[in-house]
Amino acid sequence: MPEPRQPYYVSFTIDRIPAIVVDHSQSNPGGARAGAERAGHTRIDVSAAGGPQFVPRTGAARPDGRVPFYYLSINVRFSLHNFAVAISSDYAEGSCAYNATRQHEYEAHLYRPIRIFHGYRDILIAALNKIVVPTEATPQWVRPADVQAVREGFEQQVNEAVSTVYGNLRAALRTAREVDDNAEHYRLVHDQCTPAQWASGR
Repeated sequence: MPEPRQPYYVSFTIDRIPAIVVDHSQSNPGGARAGAERAGHTRIDVSAAGGPQFVPRTGAARPDGRVPFYYLSINVRFSLHNFAVAISSDYAEGSCAYNATRQHEYEAHLYRPIRIFHGYRDILIAALNKIVVPTEATPQWVRPADVQAVREGFEQQVNEAVSTVYGNLRAALRTAREVDDNAEHYRLVHDQCTPAQWASGR
């Protein structure tokens, strides 16, 4: 597993997965559709904490007037949070329909997104490690008048790299949801119970 080079700090955090179904009060939590398709719904939010947090510094000038410019840290935090699982109130807790729906929601819409999310840590670190920025140990000596432009140049590169990875992560999560909610996957869920069990919720 690659690790970020200095001065990058990368954090991928995940909320605690709910041990119980959060919402069992709605008849159609998945929308006004039929059968297993409307049986459940799971929400997950992903964020990049507003983008990278930069901590730049400059030091004392040397005899030629140039100052050392560097970053103490560049912090990048992705999070997966606000998990909310809902299962149709038409299905009694512990029934075949309830259990099949719960299994689908947790595996397809909690555990799989978490695996995808974790996989993007290495992708993000690889993208950041390609951008070599000055550190306290290896500063860039610049004229005081150039500090702002130099800083903006580095931060634009980092912001673009993080934005690209974040966009790709969101796209991967969206694609996974679409695949796991297609007709074939719903058929597999529906086939776990008899039509009578789905109809009665028992």
